[in-house]
Amino acid sequence: MLSKILMPSGGQTTDEMLIQKWNKHVGDTVKRGDILFEIETDKAILTVESFAEGVLLEVRFPEGVMVKVGEVVALIGNPGDLDQEKKENQKQKQEEKVDRKEKRDAVVNKELVAETDTPARFNGSKKILASPLAKSLAKIEKIDLEKVARFVSGNLIKKADISRYLREQTKAPVETEIESDHYFIDNSQIRKTIAKRMRESLNTAPHYVISVDVDMTAAIALRNKLNKNGLSKQGLKVSFNDLLMKVVAKAVESAPLVNASFSENKLKVFRNVNIGLAVATETGIIVPVVHNVNKKSIAEITADSSRSIARVKNNQLTESELQGGTITISNLGMFGIDRFTAIINQPESCILAVGGISKKPVVVNDAVVIRDIMNITASFDHRIIDGAVGAPFLQKVRELLEDPELLLY
Repeated sequence: MLSKILMPSGGQTTDEMLIQKWNKHVGDTVKRGDILFEIETDKAILTVESFAEGVLLEVRFPEGVMVKVGEVVALIGNPGDLDQEKKENQKQKQEEKVDRKEKRDAVVNKELVAETDTPARFNGSKKILASPLAKSLAKIEKIDLEKVARFVSGNLIKKADISRYLREQTKAPVETEIESDHYFIDNSQIRKTIAKRMRESLNTAPHYVISVDVDMTAAIALRNKLNKNGLSKQGLKVSFNDLLMKVVAKAVESAPLVNASFSENKLKVFRNVNIGLAVATETGIIVPVVHNVNKKSIAEITADSSRSIARVKNNQLTESELQGGTITISNLGMFGIDRFTAIINQPESCILAVGGISKKPVVVNDAVVIRDIMNITASFDHRIIDGAVGAPFLQKVRELLEDPELLLY
């Protein structure tokens, strides 16, 4: 039995996707669960598994082509099945051809009736023959029929002559390409969507930004202790992002509006904290989501985030791993960035921009000491989160990082 492989859905905001790579080729044997091809959505590169078994008989779209959701991209079955499919397609095409011919003949007959010789007199003396359709189009486009008459060779001006005249008048001069000081790179689908989403976010949500410096001395000690005495035996390595996820989920308890999204009639406040972690790839930023962070231990958060980051780098993410985020963390500390601001990932209402940890002089008990300092800059959607909510939330994040034992309460 012939099985049709359709382009899957890429999410609510995606109606077409790019076929990036075929992992199977025509003639290959395919088993259920085999990865057939990879697609690039507006969020990530995803793999598509086969639900059918048999031989890959036909690939309808090559790599590098945009395909609409629901389109048939491949056929799997037995070789004899393909002959039957071709016969059915030929029959359908013949029926469509006959239908198009009948419609075209009807249009032509109607046009012939309308395109009758109708004289038009201009400047009191010169007679110009034009069809009613031509005169109507000339009037709409504000074209002098005398100019068209000098342009065409026939005695009767028709609608097609007006259209051809318009095309000739609007042709732009061809510029000769010369060597220049720049070159072009094609935008990926991900990059196009990032540009669109960031513009929409700034146009939709009135951002405001606040920033704090955090003494990471205690957090560093806790991370080292966890990695040395416990989690390393499980094959896990806690990152500062993992600690920050746990801290953010705890801080949301005192500021639930930070974990919400805006609509005109109601605010949608989420009970679970689902944190997206912005990961840089060659094609753009991808944000896998760790779900239910508020219900997980640091070990569980570390395991989930490590797995997601690995799947991003290996192009193995599923759509469910990219959806449902309520807060995003973007960390550029590994690039030597001390502080920056980030644009909110709609429809979320908060994004935390995390800088690198660096040694700085600070005053502790009236004495100047050197401490490991990290900056966190939060961008909030002012439609939901006022300064009286955002500031205490960020202060709570700092308090928990500087005294992580408070996470136990």
